[in-house]
Amino acid sequence: MKKVIAKNGRKQVCVGKKTCTEGLLPPPVGTSDWVTFSRDSYCVDKTLILKDLIDSKSRVVLFTRPRRFGKTTMLEMLRAFYEPETLVEDRGMVKTDEFFTDKKIWAAGAKYRKEQGKHPVIFLSFKDIKQTTVEEAFTRLAAVIGDEVARFADCIENGWGNGAKKRSLRKVMNREGTKDELSESLGLLSEAVHAFTKKLPVILIDEYDQPITTASTNGFYDEMCNFMRVFLSGALKDNKHCHIGIMTGVLRVAKEGILSGLNNPAVWTVFEPEYSQYFGFTEEEVAEMARYYGAEDKMPEIKAWYDGYDFGGTEIYNPWSVLRYFQCKCKPDAYWLDTSSNDLITEIVQELPFKMERRLHALMKGEAIKVPMTKELGPYKQIRDNENTLYALLVSAGYLKAVGPIDENGDCPVTIPNKELSQVFFREVVQKVRSFDKNGGISAVEDALRERDPFLFGKYLAAYLKESVSFFDTAAEGFYHGLVLGFIACFRNRFVVKSNRESGEGRYDISMRPLVDVMPGVVIELKAAEEETEDLDALAREARRQIDTREYTTEMLADFAAHGEKRDILKFGMAFYKKNLVVCKDLPK
Repeated sequence: MKKVIAKNGRKQVCVGKKTCTEGLLPPPVGTSDWVTFSRDSYCVDKTLILKDLIDSKSRVVLFTRPRRFGKTTMLEMLRAFYEPETLVEDRGMVKTDEFFTDKKIWAAGAKYRKEQGKHPVIFLSFKDIKQTTVEEAFTRLAAVIGDEVARFADCIENGWGNGAKKRSLRKVMNREGTKDELSESLGLLSEAVHAFTKKLPVILIDEYDQPITTASTNGFYDEMCNFMRVFLSGALKDNKHCHIGIMTGVLRVAKEGILSGLNNPAVWTVFEPEYSQYFGFTEEEVAEMARYYGAEDKMPEIKAWYDGYDFGGTEIYNPWSVLRYFQCKCKPDAYWLDTSSNDLITEIVQELPFKMERRLHALMKGEAIKVPMTKELGPYKQIRDNENTLYALLVSAGYLKAVGPIDENGDCPVTIPNKELSQVFFREVVQKVRSFDKNGGISAVEDALRERDPFLFGKYLAAYLKESVSFFDTAAEGFYHGLVLGFIACFRNRFVVKSNRESGEGRYDISMRPLVDVMPGVVIELKAAEEETEDLDALAREARRQIDTREYTTEMLADFAAHGEKRDILKFGMAFYKKNLVVCKDLPK
């Protein structure tokens, strides 16, 4: 129990034998162990989530929230509530009710108090399943699952006879189980725990989607997806040996079959109002914290930096950043940056659709934009191909804020939530979009276009041609057409690239319609020489002349006019022979 005492006229807070040296409990930074920081640190009371869960009578629940928004802490609190005892440093095993008697759930009534300490808890965290090979990932999975199975060795040895189920769990416990035995282990473990304790266990799974994210970005998606489907279904689908199953993650991906096999679990995302106040801090909670630390005057600064999230209509502050802000003596900074990786976002933002570049720039200017949106992302391997799922990913992961509902057309207004996210968004999204070439080669080509220098552009294209092409590969004009398209693919975040489209009185080879203000439009016509004796300079001039005579710029000029834009258009005539290239921009007068 916490007790406030007076010492030399200064308020101090005692927790057991520990007294905070500055007279105040420190922010709980660096630990998600709810039992520890509920005694030794400043604790924001979120225990009424238990009341809502008990009243809902849901059997399987999934909460999706951004990283560092309290998902693991919430599960640790549920674990402490349901388990009758827990290990406390310097005290050994203690009854868990003492951690809740001063909390809101205790005052909620006898109905909820009688649930405290009544269920064994099976707890799995998949947050560290980030290995890059299928073998390493499954080895790590086997370790995580095996360690939790070993915690219940008494239940396994004494709750059953000597049948196949016991032998299978023994193998999993010793990290010798096959993938099939591993996939069935959670369901079997819940059965063993129920048989031995005569109590229904609670199953808690943290970061359920991390193994799928890892597999999706490292090439073993199907194998991991099939495993997780069986693993979760065996434990959570109509399992008479489970009181309630609760999962957390960043993404909702029901269409994979991973969740749809669980008989429609209750899924609560950032879009629903239910449970919205339990992840992150509300304004009232932040204001109370500011008063506790004597920083009421800092609320405008805290709000500008860390407020701005909207979870189901509830205004939410980033909890990690608020706690770090107070830990760092009220110094504002982008604390959320680099707290953990998101490989899926890193992979996808490098393949953004052309038209998203304008939207990214609008967001960076603080504007709210309307974008296609969905609550359900569908299969991971299809996310990168659908613009609406990409925006849903950015909202689910906390990079963007939905500032309105999804309308009948499937569109939703979004914006960047606050100052911190402006920095995070630029670092983790916009800069990753631009980081295709670590050696700066692409940046140099981009500079060549920005400076309207056809010869420098041709120089880099020629270097690409020499490094990428065999003499035996070079032949017809169509080959060079594909090669140039591949070369300029790296600019898909600067230009809308089109090929073989009608414009004026013919079909141009390639056009590049700029998406950013500083870039010109580009129209390219290609020619390939059949013999070494052909004059490449003359052939390049012929290609350049064709752009004018057939008015290939007509389409782009009309598009500029429709958008009220005044831009110049570069006209490149290119002639190839094997690894040789000549570029002509201007015709002789």
